[in-house]
Amino acid sequence: MALDIAIVGGGIGGLTAAIALRQKDFSVTLFEQAPEIGEVGAGLQISVNAVRVLNALGLKPQEWPCSKPKSITLHDYKRGDPVANVAMNSTPDTPYLQFHRADLIAELMQAAIKAGVNIKLGRQVAVSDNGPHSVKIGNQPFDLAIGADGVRSSIRDQFYDSQKVIFTKQIAWRALVSATDLPGDFIKDTHVYMGPRKHVVTYPLRDGQLINIVAVEERDTWADEGWNHAGNPDDLRRLFDDWCAPVTTLLAQVKSPIVWGLFAHPSLHSWVKNRIVLLGDSAHPMVPFVAQGACMAIEDAWVLADQLAKNTDIGAALQNYQNIRKPRATKVQETALKSGRIYHTANPLARGMLQTGMRLSSKIAPAIMAGHYDWIYDHDVTVY
Repeated sequence: MALDIAIVGGGIGGLTAAIALRQKDFSVTLFEQAPEIGEVGAGLQISVNAVRVLNALGLKPQEWPCSKPKSITLHDYKRGDPVANVAMNSTPDTPYLQFHRADLIAELMQAAIKAGVNIKLGRQVAVSDNGPHSVKIGNQPFDLAIGADGVRSSIRDQFYDSQKVIFTKQIAWRALVSATDLPGDFIKDTHVYMGPRKHVVTYPLRDGQLINIVAVEERDTWADEGWNHAGNPDDLRRLFDDWCAPVTTLLAQVKSPIVWGLFAHPSLHSWVKNRIVLLGDSAHPMVPFVAQGACMAIEDAWVLADQLAKNTDIGAALQNYQNIRKPRATKVQETALKSGRIYHTANPLARGMLQTGMRLSSKIAPAIMAGHYDWIYDHDVTVY
């Protein structure tokens, strides 16, 4: 059945869904309120589970501008010495890619245009629920509307029984710094520095030209949720002024950090209402500690397009999509919430025991350590 589908939101999830749906021969119009599709400069990680979807769509993300880390190394915050090392990209079949968000968006945008998606920029649209048979965007009727408008989704707030978000008492800082004047070690692979109630993640972007920094602290006060709140770089440096030289050296280069509070979003009772369906952060916003926000949106896009192509009954297709995706996305949400605390152990004895366990696992049974989250990263939604 040739459906006429509207997508509200031109982020990673919305663009991937648009491409997947066009490949199933649906008519797709994508509405984005920004005058141009882009993202605040920051890095993101696309793990194997999402790369498989992009490859199945014929997009070959490994050939796009990205970094391919050989390992992720965990460090003690004070000494800087390695605690554990997890190998990455050990075979071509298990790609783990790191993108500047703007680069990934640009590639998806070009692929969407090539696929024939009708993209309307600078359009802040009104969505009207017309019951079980149609939906309107402004005055234009569609067979289906997909809410892919992000963590602050107006569609979710308008049509769904969402619950109050809960501040996690964690604040995240993001920054990009030039690698030009940094020692060579900084442009290699991914590093996590773990300390009392704080941690720092760093990894290279654009062939090592930039270093992406994510620094997380625990605090009782909260900041507005979002990507575009300017932080004071001196405040960031003071938070980590007694940490090891790699961290303080990087933070000395930070000029314009972004800061935001991390919030837990209770799981929605449903992602489907008549001919409106949610996707990505609109459906299941998550904290960044397992690097799956974009990846879950990419998985959603594949499954939604696949179910709509397989079912002539739209209602059944949407329910199947929810049945397939909601349990997995909810479990990833919950896992991400728990994972951030592992890095923040404050008690010195407990931290020492944790790091000793990590060292032993890394040396004696690296496959077990690397495979702890295989249920997330090694999943393949394209085989169903």
